[in-house]
Formats: sequence, structure tokens, C-alpha cells
Amino acid sequence: MSFNEGFEDLDHRITNHKLNVLVWGPSSKDPSLLAKREKIKDQIGGRFPYADVRFSEDPELDKLIDGAEFLSVPDKELFHLGACDTCIVLDASKGAGEEIAHFSSSKFAPRLFILTNEKYKDASSFPAALRENQNQVFYSESELSSCNLVERVIVHLKKEALRQIAW
Repeated sequence: MSFNEGFEDLDHRITNHKLNVLVWGPSSKDPSLLAKREKIKDQIGGRFPYADVRFSEDPELDKLIDGAEFLSVPDKELFHLGACDTCIVLDASKGAGEEIAHFSSSKFAPRLFILTNEKYKDASSFPAALRENQNQVFYSESELSSCNLVERVIVHLKKEALRQIAW
């Protein structure tokens, strides 16, 4: 098998790998950023046909948790993180920042893939310090407006699928 055939085969196995993906970020309070989050979700689903891509606020997720009615939102989100392979966080809202802060020291912190605006790259605040040792990438305003930051997400998911593929 040539390298070309090898990479084609590998790409096929990667994109057809089953992944559970959460997408966290702005809610309906910011319609333009929610639209970006929805686009990220849709693009993942389009590129990974066997991926199960969800928002934590999807009521169907809570139905899968035994006793969910007795759990707080952060506790439910902990279960969501436990069941996902990776969590894409569009770090562009107060809620996303709170989720990052809440889970950045948990066992599931490595599952967070945090997308942060580059204007915060040199910030020396407490929230910036929490993100510092996480799986964080910075995007530009043009990447956000064009939603080209989806390509960074796709590369991250390809690496995650590759990591999981049993040889």
C-alpha cells in the first residue's frame, strides 16, 4: 500500500469513527454567536457522519441520566462530559466561561477543547489562568465571522478519532 492509499484509508477510518461530541458556548441570549455554535455542530455532523453531536441543553441528554431530576446543571454537565469523547467550547459567553472554570480542574478537563478569541491571548486574569494549562486555541475575529475556526475543530476531532482507533 502506498502512502497515498494509506492516508486515504486512514482518513476514511477517522471520519467514520463514532465520536460523542458536546458543543458548549453562547445560548439564545446572543443569536449571532449561537448561530456560530450551531454551525460548528452542523459542520461536525457533516464531516463525521457517525458522530453524535449535542448541546448540553438538549433535553434528550438528561433523559439518558438515571436520576437527572435530582441533579444540578453542573452535575448533569459532569455526566455529559463523562459520556463524551470531546467537548468543543466556544469561549465567547459568561456561561461558557463558567463551565470552563467549573470543570478545568476535574478529571474530564482534558476533554475540553477551548476556542478563545485572540484578544484574550495575553490576559493575566484569573479566568485566563484557568485556561492556561487547558487544550485551548485562539481564533481571530475573521475566523469567527467566517466560521473558519470550524477547521480547527475538525482537525482536533480527527486527532481524537485517530487516538481512539484500534490498530
